[in-house]
Amino acid sequence: MGRLTGKVILINGAGAGIGRACAERYALEGAKVVVGSVSRSAEPVAQGIVARGGTAVPYFADISVEAEVKAMVDFAIETFGRIDVLHNNAAMTGPDIVTKDLDVASMDVDLWDRTMAVNLRGPMLCAKHVIPHMLAQGGGSIISTGSTKALQGDLAQTAYGASKAALHNLTYNIAAQYGKQGIRANVLMVGLILSGALEDNFPEPIRQLMLRHKLTPFIGTPEDCAQAAVFLASDESRYTTGENLHVDGGYASHAPSLAEFRDLFAAMAAQQDA
Repeated sequence: MGRLTGKVILINGAGAGIGRACAERYALEGAKVVVGSVSRSAEPVAQGIVARGGTAVPYFADISVEAEVKAMVDFAIETFGRIDVLHNNAAMTGPDIVTKDLDVASMDVDLWDRTMAVNLRGPMLCAKHVIPHMLAQGGGSIISTGSTKALQGDLAQTAYGASKAALHNLTYNIAAQYGKQGIRANVLMVGLILSGALEDNFPEPIRQLMLRHKLTPFIGTPEDCAQAAVFLASDESRYTTGENLHVDGGYASHAPSLAEFRDLFAAMAAQQDA
């Protein structure tokens, strides 16, 4: 506890899931948190933090709109005097989006544009308006919630994967451009995380399929992401910048055939013992 005492953190997309878990953990570790969301879901998150003795205020903004981003950053500065950490977590991940984000030939161009606006332009705008304040105060940490989808081809989620790949590169550019002035930038690179509606409605066959390809004996939760985010937000990571911190159960670290070979070798061993 207290690893973030004295820090002010602005996190967007914090109304549920990973964002909510991160906001709550930041506050538990002593930070003052601006809980950003496009919806009123930020309000109960902030209220819950305050009820537990923490410091948090909600703010409602569409991060794809520059005027709203500037107003949110100005609000954070006026409220707490500084911004030590910017966590870009907001993304288009609702079921109405995921089910329409298909292959390239089937792509809905409006969905593509909206995904890029929120997942990529939004983090750029937030960084654009936060960085001058960080430069004036001598530095800060910028965290972007990325995805293993950024490094993999898949049958769907084309727009999401492309937006996350670009977000990773944006993060590396921020790290390169402002590192000597005390600003760090890293990707919190997450894989499949069971949270909210997904946890309650995840088909068991798909759950088991995904679990086979994890190197851990379980699928992660938003709290697993929050623990890693605290490290990137804290001074413990002062020498870490321009990096991907994987929170994916090892999913992106191994050969695609690992699970099949593991099953094959186990079957061969069992046959020899028979």
